[in-house]
Amino acid sequence: MTQAFERTIVVVDVVGFTAPDRHLPDRLAVRQGMYEVLKTAFTECDVDFGSCVTEDRGDGALVILPKNTAKSVVADRLPERIVVALRRYNWTRTPQAQIRLRMSLNSGDVVDDGRGWVGEPVDTAFRILEADAAKEAFARSDRILALISSQRFFDDVIARDPGLSPETYRSIPVSVKTFTGVAYLRLHGVFANPAGESLVSGRPMTAGPAKPEVENAAQDLISDRELEMLRRWLTRTEVPQMAVMVSRALGPAIPLPRMDGITDAWGAFELLQDFNAGPDGIPPAITFLRLLADQVGGELGTAVAGWIEEQARLLRLGPALLVQQRALPPLPERPLLHLTIMLEPLSDDPDRCTLAFWRQDDPAIWPPALGGVREIGTAEAEYRVDEVIVEAERVWAGQSVSASVEFLLPRALINLPVQRWRKEHLSGDPQPLRYGYRLGIRSLERMRSVHWHRAWLVRWNSLIEDPSADRLHYSGNAHSEGHPLDAILSDDRWVGLVMAHPPAARPERGAGPDELTSALRGGLPVILWHPGASPEDLRELLDWMLSEDGGLSELPDRHKLANSRTDGPSGNSLAHDLVVMWDDPQRQIVLDRPLIPTRQ
Repeated sequence: MTQAFERTIVVVDVVGFTAPDRHLPDRLAVRQGMYEVLKTAFTECDVDFGSCVTEDRGDGALVILPKNTAKSVVADRLPERIVVALRRYNWTRTPQAQIRLRMSLNSGDVVDDGRGWVGEPVDTAFRILEADAAKEAFARSDRILALISSQRFFDDVIARDPGLSPETYRSIPVSVKTFTGVAYLRLHGVFANPAGESLVSGRPMTAGPAKPEVENAAQDLISDRELEMLRRWLTRTEVPQMAVMVSRALGPAIPLPRMDGITDAWGAFELLQDFNAGPDGIPPAITFLRLLADQVGGELGTAVAGWIEEQARLLRLGPALLVQQRALPPLPERPLLHLTIMLEPLSDDPDRCTLAFWRQDDPAIWPPALGGVREIGTAEAEYRVDEVIVEAERVWAGQSVSASVEFLLPRALINLPVQRWRKEHLSGDPQPLRYGYRLGIRSLERMRSVHWHRAWLVRWNSLIEDPSADRLHYSGNAHSEGHPLDAILSDDRWVGLVMAHPPAARPERGAGPDELTSALRGGLPVILWHPGASPEDLRELLDWMLSEDGGLSELPDRHKLANSRTDGPSGNSLAHDLVVMWDDPQRQIVLDRPLIPTRQ
């Protein structure tokens, strides 16, 4: 028979987890925040949270404490530390992501059956957590933690120690499912500041009706006087590269919002107040101010840095801010924003496809967040791509940075004439994409084929070290006749392939080696072809494009330039249809989960 062990049991539940005003990002933030609060509180009670057994319950958790953990610690120190951790957490989150917790305590013999911990003490802990009397009292209060003790835990631990203030608990009836009994309730912790506002929004925190009594109310962490001081400092303070700074403050997981009408640092600060802190606990508004202080310097920079230092002390964010400061890379000398657009046919309807896009808002941060997924008709792809590009330009409006549009395509769509596509169709005078962007394609098969990535990275690094133009292999030339293409491309000399013909939508059986597959499998990051040029004309075009210093490293920029010039071979008409696959393995898109499109 499986052995039973005496353990202390803690069960927590987030109040209102599925409330209608909590959307998926809020619920994800709440779940993450709940575990942050528990880990911090247990650590401050000298209990290693990693040594506890935890079972996730969606909107709550079961925690089995290690043996020999003093029950008095759980009853005395844990509620206080949870309240403190909740206050700090809530102060850096929007109202929809703030947390109030119900927590039950019990102890007794429990068994680990290999699938989880079971036993009457666990059942009781969950039953008393659902007591109607506790829920109703908590809903009427302005507190952030409802502590509910079982009869056994109260009698064995709390009632025996006057220091645990047993008189502050009140007995409540419990009748949940098959359990009927008594529990003991104590409400802990008012919200973090008397005004009931959070740093990130300045709006009231979600709480019940205010009560006249105040238990250990903390000082107002951000006063009206401080906000007015920040307003004076930031209003009319111009911010070069403001969009990049806002993007960095939000982090790569959050797409840059539209910034229409935001012209100064105060406007950006107000915008960022509506966003939750990330896993490091630093509100985006604080990150923005730190970046601003570093950028503007002088008297203003010193004043803002001093204010941040005081907030970091209050919220214990000093180490996290230091790590963040070291982690953010400087802006590159030649910044470039990328818009990556994926098109993939639906398996059950070849006339429709999935369109997904990733928009880079900070030229030094990769990967960007998924911007959207939609199901579209393949025949209308150019027009739906136009909508994505125009929306990206609205977001990028404040950035004086060049941009690239790249299409992440499967073999089945590899010959879409994206180099001929245009934008701004609604204007009545659409413009070819090739005039405004570095334009290229990438391989969806290679992105998904992890077993090809090592060779891909090796060849890319070799290209960066030596971008000589003579490292392009021209398929079908006299020197390669009679030699298998795989064998030729295995020579580390080659980092690019110029295909003799455009690739077919799928490899043809019995037609010999497939050029595109050989190049992708061999790791070549540069693959070129032309739908109509002869081998001689294509070679002349590439020789002209690569004639200046920089070699292959300048190919995307030289291709864009060739599209707008008339002094090249055949004017610029050949360049218009040249297909450039420029596949950088250091800018991969994460495709580790299904993309669920909305139908359009």
